[in-house]
Amino acid sequence: MENVSVRKIKNCRLCHSKNLKNLFNLKSTPPANSYVKKSDLNKNLKIFKLSLNLCKNCGHMQLGHLVDRRKIFSNYLYKTNTGKQNLIHFEKYAKKIQKYYLKKNKKYKILDIASNDGTFLSFFNKKKFLRIGIDPAKNLKKLVEKKGIKQIASFFTEKNSIKILRKYGKFEIITANHVCAHLENLYDFFYGVEKLLTRDGIFIFEVGYRLNVIKKKTFDTIYHEHIDYHCLKPVVKFAKNFNLELFDFDLVEAQGGSIRFYLCRKNEKKIKINKINKQIKIEKKYKLFLNKTYYLYFKNIMKIKNNLKKILLKYKKKNTEIAGYGAPAKATTFTYFFELDKNIIKYIFDDSKIKQGKFTPGKKIPIINPKYFNLYRPDIVIVLAWNYYKDIIKKNKNLDYKPKFLIPFPKVKIL
Repeated sequence: MENVSVRKIKNCRLCHSKNLKNLFNLKSTPPANSYVKKSDLNKNLKIFKLSLNLCKNCGHMQLGHLVDRRKIFSNYLYKTNTGKQNLIHFEKYAKKIQKYYLKKNKKYKILDIASNDGTFLSFFNKKKFLRIGIDPAKNLKKLVEKKGIKQIASFFTEKNSIKILRKYGKFEIITANHVCAHLENLYDFFYGVEKLLTRDGIFIFEVGYRLNVIKKKTFDTIYHEHIDYHCLKPVVKFAKNFNLELFDFDLVEAQGGSIRFYLCRKNEKKIKINKINKQIKIEKKYKLFLNKTYYLYFKNIMKIKNNLKKILLKYKKKNTEIAGYGAPAKATTFTYFFELDKNIIKYIFDDSKIKQGKFTPGKKIPIINPKYFNLYRPDIVIVLAWNYYKDIIKKNKNLDYKPKFLIPFPKVKIL
């Protein structure tokens, strides 16, 4: 009997084709953000298959199995405002929307889907905007509402969009940042957006960009929360199912390299067709729609794995103390694939107060406050939050000793 917590994905989530090709399998893992308390250390976490499939019809890439979303997101331990780089990113993003797409002397309604701790909405002035967030993490609702932002503690679905419509009407701006790769039902989600968007409104969503995953060999962004690995060409086609069309996009540095899609109702905006076509040509140049690309990619990450293990074993033989820095979701895939546990990484520093004192999923590596860096004095620090490595090194440049920082991607280097 199939486990009710997980099910095999048999169709493409964008075009419904059954023509899916398995690309490779990673190590089975628990959900990436299922950090555990000390009192729960003896409980065994369920692990689930982690495999990737490519749709041969539209070119979309997705996981082979879907883990129950309620198990993952109802008590979520990721917060947007952890990290200066994230704050700068969302502030610039909010300013761009207000500068290029809105009129100065008009009031607007903005709905942010998967609003997390309300960081993004806080960059929109409450006098000019009715700010509504929706997020299933009940533990974040009070935190958000202290900022004067209304937060609905629920998943965004077509059914819930009708309730929102009755209470607040339609929205000129709808945003969804780093959530469209997490959704159980993309069609249901987009139908909900279509119901709530005004005639001249814009829907903007940002996701990790598959091209960056391939170029930087960042396989650790593949985990159960991320079901989809998006690029431009399949999304252009997908949007048409909802009478929406892509009129622009941005490539941004967030989350190790992301793409931001700007959608509108059909014929409502001037489409930057040359820019879009040029990027699709780049995607084809990097062969994002061919099986061979991913077979080579897997070979490359196996080389990184073997290289890193040699380096770490060499240091362990010298009784070197190894720590990690950053306990993001991707650290779960990283530690499982590289077979790293607390015998190799003794502890992980992380700035998030809600993670400190907990242990990593499955591998049970303790997470501690970075203020104890000088007390613990590790020799080698693996930067697991590699997309923030510059900030992390800068933050720790005034330590009273000089540890070595190991950056794993796109190739292993020690600073």
